[in-house]
Amino acid sequence: MSWDRKPQTGRRYYYRNKRIDGRSVKEYVGRGPKADKAALRDEEVRLQQQRDHHYWDARIVQIERSGESLTQLVTLAKLLTRSVLIANGFYLHKGHEWRRRKTHA
Repeated sequence: MSWDRKPQTGRRYYYRNKRIDGRSVKEYVGRGPKADKAALRDEEVRLQQQRDHHYWDARIVQIERSGESLTQLVTLAKLLTRSVLIANGFYLHKGHEWRRRKTHA
């Protein structure tokens, strides 16, 4: 979005930039109060998009952090489970199956 000034008359005209089929195209909006309102509306839309972008960036960072915490929690749970099993007389047979140790009485 931009205001252009014609050098001959000094008048300002408002244009919007749009993408059509991957090409950037200038769309003439006008001048005067109509153009002022369009420029204000376009600025509000741009600011809202910027706020949305910042919001979602923050949410992504938050989700990534919670994923790291979850990974740490899973690691600790596995370690605790393993410790409890070993303390209760189990061993890991062939690296994947927990078995109780035979006790000779």
